[in-house]
Amino acid sequence: MCLYLNIYRTEYQKFSTARQPWVQIQEMEKMLAVILILVSASGILTQTDMSDKVFFIPKESATSYVRLNPMKNGPFASLTVCLKSYTTLTRAHSLFSLATPNKDNDFLLFQDKNNKFSVSIGNQDWYLDIPGTAVVRSICASWDSLTGDAVVWVNGNPYPRNIFMKGYKVNANPIIIIGQEQDSYGGKFDAAQSLVGEISDVHMWDRVLTSQELKLVLYNRGMVGDVINWQNLNYETKGEVIILPQVCKIHYYPDSCYNPTEEHVYV
Repeated sequence: MCLYLNIYRTEYQKFSTARQPWVQIQEMEKMLAVILILVSASGILTQTDMSDKVFFIPKESATSYVRLNPMKNGPFASLTVCLKSYTTLTRAHSLFSLATPNKDNDFLLFQDKNNKFSVSIGNQDWYLDIPGTAVVRSICASWDSLTGDAVVWVNGNPYPRNIFMKGYKVNANPIIIIGQEQDSYGGKFDAAQSLVGEISDVHMWDRVLTSQELKLVLYNRGMVGDVINWQNLNYETKGEVIILPQVCKIHYYPDSCYNPTEEHVYV
């Protein structure tokens, strides 16, 4: 955007010295229209701390999504991805889609139908019995190429691990999308697989996190990704994506003696 505005200023100076006023206005209106088209086509590119915020996609489409720009370019011999999602969808939908030039599902987290959840690595799928629920879910998935050890946690609870894609490496030059599944490198979206709802706290590491580190992630205790960092997020939105504050669970204690200014620990 700054580049486009600099071009605008430079060209304006040229026109202001070389043209009559009415010609200046016509020419500058044309140039401004071109700049607005360029900005619209490129989406909204931002880098910011997204703490306590969510991306909200309000309706089904094949055009609304967020592209996350990684801080490391791969290849990845191990990784951990964590995120939080909130949706009432009962159909299949994508949560985290990482495509590389030759693999559209080089790493994919996907809530499937019939209470199935899949992790895809190198276009190969691993299915787990994890139902979709209309509550906020914290999902983490880790994988190590050396051993093939793959584990998925939902709300801090690990599901039975698997030895999966041992010896493989997730390729370099990833395009990472949330809200859509990539059926080609950076595109070919299907509205029937789109996310409708909220997604937040997306982090990615180029290593396997320990259980203690995952606990810090679950409770937002400063454990941030070195590939994708929600607290220093470089992203681009497309279509209808709204940034909203997180809505958190409120613990209500109907006790007249309860003093909300006192410190309490609830489990």
